[in-house]
Order: sequence, then C-alpha cells, then structure tokens
Amino acid sequence: MSVKMSHPDYSAQGWQQIVVSLDGPVAIVKLNRAKQRNSITIPVVRDLVAAYDILDRDDRVRVVVLTADHTAHAFCSGADLSSGWGGLFSEEDERQGRHTHRDSGGTVTLAIFRCRKLTIAAVNGHAAGVGITGLQLPCDFRFVWAGAKLAFPFVRRGIVPEAISTYLLPRLIGYSRAVGLLLSGGTYSPDSPLLQGLYHATFPNREDVLPAALAFARELAANTSQTGVAWTKALLWRGADSIEGQHILDSRGIADLASRGDAAEGAQAFKEHRAVRFSDVLSRDLSDFVPWWTELDVRQRKAKL
Repeated sequence: MSVKMSHPDYSAQGWQQIVVSLDGPVAIVKLNRAKQRNSITIPVVRDLVAAYDILDRDDRVRVVVLTADHTAHAFCSGADLSSGWGGLFSEEDERQGRHTHRDSGGTVTLAIFRCRKLTIAAVNGHAAGVGITGLQLPCDFRFVWAGAKLAFPFVRRGIVPEAISTYLLPRLIGYSRAVGLLLSGGTYSPDSPLLQGLYHATFPNREDVLPAALAFARELAANTSQTGVAWTKALLWRGADSIEGQHILDSRGIADLASRGDAAEGAQAFKEHRAVRFSDVLSRDLSDFVPWWTELDVRQRKAKL
C-alpha cells in the first residue's frame, strides 16, 4: 500500500526549472527554460524527478500532462551542451569514476515510467534527443504538433541513445522502426513512416496541442479508476514471461479489484446508465501485492577499496 501524503503545495516546492499546477485532477508540468529552448540540465532533471515522485503519491492527481510554452522555440532541444558533455555528469560521477555514472535522462525516464497515474506528453514544439527519449517515450500518451522537427542525433554526436530509449522505443513502435530512427541519427516529422504509432494525435497548430491534451486528460480523469489504471500499467510493463504467468497476474488483479469500491461503482453506473463516480485512491486502496516485481537498485555505487 502506498504511503499517504498530505496535499502538497506545488507552488511552494522551490522548483525553478519547471512549473507545476493543478487543473482539478489533472496536473500540468511545464518546462520553464524557454529562452534556453527548454534544454535539459542537471537542475531540470532534479526538478522533474522530484515532481513526478510527488505527483505519483498525490491522491488528488489522476493524470499528469507534460508540456512547454507553445511560443518557445522548442518543446525541448535536448541536453544543454553549452559546457560540453561534462555538464551532464554529477559531482559524484567525477569523484568516483565512470562506473558510477547514471544517465541523467534515464533518471527522468524512470520517474515518469514509475508514475502510476496516467501520463501525457503535449509536444507543442520541436524536440531533440532527451526531449523525445526522456520526456515523451515513458508517457502513456503523446500529442504532437504536426510541424515539429523530431531529432534522434545520438550516433551523429558520438554517443549512444540515452534515457533508456533502446528499451522503450522498440517496444512502442517495433524493432525495425527503432533501428531506423536510432541508427540513422536523423530528423523526422511526426508523419514519418518510422514514427507510425508513436503519437496518439497530431495537430496542425502548435497552440492547439495543450488544450487538446488537457481535454483528453479531463475525460480520462473523469472516467477511469485510479487503482484500475495503476494495475493495468503494471500488467502491461511488468507482466510475466509466459502466457500462463500473465493469466495468473491478470486473475490476481481481477480478484483484488472486484472487491474494491471502484468496481462496485463501475457496475452500478453501468446498470443505471450514468457517469461513474470513482473514489478509490492509491494510498488507501492499492493492493500490497503491487508491486510484485523487484526493481533493480540503480543508485550510484562507490568503488570498493
């Protein structure tokens, strides 16, 4: 069962790189470095990781939308390389050596991926590198401006694709398309055949992306169960290695949720031909069985003497 937390004041968190606000049960996370094309730095990473951790545990929140100011030059131009690659290494990396390094983009990916709420990326500008791999791929839904330039430049910069994209991208769009994107290092538009299936909706005007994403988020928040969503996300990404094993996990989820208030409400609303009024929350109603997997400890480790 999750640890219950008091309602946090997002304006009082001291975050400088992002702005977090609530629109009812929908949280909006807006990148706040428009003059720097919303490029990613270690402080941005820290703010995003902290925000998604709190949003995951805030029972008021049902959907999280990540976006940027549509008037900015870019949704996210990727890593800030103004001081070279060294700007993406922490002081701990420098002290302990390369074996301790943990890709900063990957920590953002994990924070969004581990969020048990529904997550949406509203991509209302150009995006490159971690602006795609770290901010979009781990989200459940992705809305995009049709005019966006989407760059996967890694092999053309002498590095590997970051933010765990070599794990996520093949699972989202297939191995062949992922190979085409990551090994070419090219820049593509949302209608490219290589990106087929990645975006759930495309909009001709960049100012229309966020309103559409918010409308979709509100519809999801009103009609989906918080515990049902958390269970389903876990089953999709943390499923068993066999069809029989998945049957056991599915059955456990059905048996657990059928005894909860949201399942009773869902059935009653169906019988009465009315909108649902779900009230179960993760801190109180999510089974202790979740998580059933063991997460790897990805924290930095000091060298043995």
